[in-house]
Amino acid sequence: MEKHIILNAFGTSTQAQISYDHLHALIAPHFADCQFHWTYTSPVIRQTVNKRGGSHVYSLPELISQLNGSTKNHLVIQSMHVLPGHEFHRMVRESRQATVPSAIGMPLLTTPDDYLRVSDDLMELIGSNKKRAVLILGHGTTHPCWTGYLALERILRKRAGSHIFVAALENFPHSHSIIDEIISRGFVEILLIPFLMVAGMHFLRDINGNSPRSWKSLCAKHNISLILHDQGLAMLPCIADIFSSHIKHALGTLHQQI
Repeated sequence: MEKHIILNAFGTSTQAQISYDHLHALIAPHFADCQFHWTYTSPVIRQTVNKRGGSHVYSLPELISQLNGSTKNHLVIQSMHVLPGHEFHRMVRESRQATVPSAIGMPLLTTPDDYLRVSDDLMELIGSNKKRAVLILGHGTTHPCWTGYLALERILRKRAGSHIFVAALENFPHSHSIIDEIISRGFVEILLIPFLMVAGMHFLRDINGNSPRSWKSLCAKHNISLILHDQGLAMLPCIADIFSSHIKHALGTLHQQI
């Protein structure tokens, strides 16, 4: 039996690749008897990365097709997404193309314990200063899992206070409606923590970019001092541990199929 672990991420074409490399370096030693692979769900990012040369990045269906070639192969397809949204469910559908034994590893925030572990690390970044607003800013989704943002906000507010806000760049709870609430509460300083797996294009464009709709521009327009945490979630201490626990659970499921 040859065990393969496929880490399936949206992908990045920016220097935020170091965040994925960081996760790989922490996760792989726990599974020394497994071969690791990365796949990217974004066709545009795959094309951009592959044009540069070096290691070729495959889509999940492409890699599964290759691994289907040997009956010795057993696969864990691990989601590297934050929430079980559209990208995750597409991954699940694509995983059905596997003709060899396979199992799914769940996204970062799946169980209540996942939320608590992530909140532990976020508390280290939030600190004790309640005179400034803290905005935890995710990507956003139209999938029903958008409620995960509200669940995280409830946990963090219970632990730190009502100066914590959790919002999304896209869809509900939309970040541009949060700014009015922050201003009405009298805050003149915001600590913004990107709730993105990597601080890639969304961070560079939508948060720290120079467009009129970026968060840097928005805060400047309202005379709000902006403090940016410039790293993605992947760099938090707990993230690799959570993904490793999900992989271990998936391997246990896989062993039941043998």
